[in-house]
Amino acid sequence: MNLLTGMNWLRALAALFVVIYHLNQHLPTSGFGYFGWGIHQFIWHLSIMVSVFFMLSWFFRSLSYWKNIDTPSSIPSFYISLKDRFFRIAPAYYVMLILSALATYYISGISGINFPAFFTGFTFLTWLSPDTLFPVLLNGPLWFIPLDMIGWIMTSFFMMGLLKLKQIYYIPYFIGISILMLGLHFLWIWLPWTPGEGISFIWFPVYNPFIFFLHFLFGIAAAGMVTWLRRKNQESKIYFDIGYILTSIIGIITLWIIRDQSDWAISIPNSPYHFPWIPFLIAITMICLPFSKYVGAMLDNQFFLFTAKLSYSIFLTHGVVMAFLLHYIFPWELSMISWIILSLSTIILSYITGWILYKYVELIFVPVKKINNK
Repeated sequence: MNLLTGMNWLRALAALFVVIYHLNQHLPTSGFGYFGWGIHQFIWHLSIMVSVFFMLSWFFRSLSYWKNIDTPSSIPSFYISLKDRFFRIAPAYYVMLILSALATYYISGISGINFPAFFTGFTFLTWLSPDTLFPVLLNGPLWFIPLDMIGWIMTSFFMMGLLKLKQIYYIPYFIGISILMLGLHFLWIWLPWTPGEGISFIWFPVYNPFIFFLHFLFGIAAAGMVTWLRRKNQESKIYFDIGYILTSIIGIITLWIIRDQSDWAISIPNSPYHFPWIPFLIAITMICLPFSKYVGAMLDNQFFLFTAKLSYSIFLTHGVVMAFLLHYIFPWELSMISWIILSLSTIILSYITGWILYKYVELIFVPVKKINNK
């Protein structure tokens, strides 16, 4: 049994589905029948892959604490870990932040660059204002990275607090922090923010680190359960395969049923990615995969291992790739054929640019072993 079994599959799937989600926004839907329109609506809900990315990050971040819960001295100091995390995500992010700004200049001119948002992007504080939520509009997915960094810091403090408690207080601690985060979330959204137009004002202030920390907690709890099962010498069993398959089916059926609703549907409180139901199902898959007898090993094939390795870079580059293709190669209204060509071109070029970013930026700052275990 390997704690990483199946996790590369989840990371690769998240990266690919995020690309497909953005391609789906340009799909020509005229003439679609009931089933075709249903698939189009279903793909809109693949935005939940952002929650998968969040949960995977904090699964692995908390794992270093869970594995050494009885020997806190074995855990690297917060500042050493913070430095490692910074060099894990910042160099590639900064490169794409600058390249995305240059791409915006070439496509939209200097007026297309929001300079306050661009410079705020370097501080990982874009989530503080709707005017800065997207550091570069041409590469929308970059909004995720500052929240990922602040989530890393919050998770570290959460786990450092957990280390000081006896085991009987773990569940009350999770509940207490959840209530605190909900309180901060509601306080944040009730502040007198100035209304505006555009997607950033639709998302803000609901897209904040407090509500997303609740997603992080599911990843942290999954890592704790996996560690506990491993200490119990849990062997790989077929019922973990069945658990993963059933959980995945339930998730797919749920998304299909609510396909004509927003990605905030059924969320409690009103927030993205169908919280807490979908994150709960994702957490179950994270617990099942490392102990699965067949599924985890089958899914972690060479293609998905390679995709997982490039997943961060693919996430960072695909928005710019698609923007250039739409502006220079497909500047007209797309037909189904041209959309298919756009999709294949975006995926292929995202892999190529992702590999370049991975090899010449990521690997310079972080050894491959560390990348594969993040």
